[in-house]
Amino acid sequence: LIWPEETSKVFWRKKNGLVLLSFLSVQLQFEIALIEGRIIEDAEAPTPPNPSGQCPICRWNLKHKYDYVDVLLLSQFIRSDGGMLPRRITGLCEEEHRKIAVCVQMAHRAGLLPNHRPPLPEGHIPKKPKLNRYLTRWSVRSAKPIWKRGPKWCKIPMPVGHPLLKDNVKYTHKPLYLNH
Repeated sequence: LIWPEETSKVFWRKKNGLVLLSFLSVQLQFEIALIEGRIIEDAEAPTPPNPSGQCPICRWNLKHKYDYVDVLLLSQFIRSDGGMLPRRITGLCEEEHRKIAVCVQMAHRAGLLPNHRPPLPEGHIPKKPKLNRYLTRWSVRSAKPIWKRGPKWCKIPMPVGHPLLKDNVKYTHKPLYLNH
């Protein structure tokens, strides 16, 4: 058995659901291997402002403060294939799970989240992508865009956005306009 003069290794271990950082060093002194291990404590995780909230969004006071453009928040709740994670995994309450699902759908339609569609067959020429389709031509409950709303003098207002997001905080003086 050949021991190096001195080796050190840092590794992670799990104890009671907590991940601890351990430091292991091996030293060779007078033909005796000295093995030393210590647990290095991690910094404490920040406590949420509302620890009594029933879901992560309520705990961090984000209830009406997110939208479909917050893709960093939304990406925590989607699977690798683009679908939503179930409620039992995310820990969201029913209302917030529905709102997150709507925001994920709107972000996919706006092109803000990655496209998880399977690749096209070989030799297939795709259509030229339409630009400027940033969520202004999609009705609420369909996957079809709104092409014509009528003549210029009598345009029919079409619902855009989603009524679940009507309580969100508005940072402008304009009211929320769900019909375009």
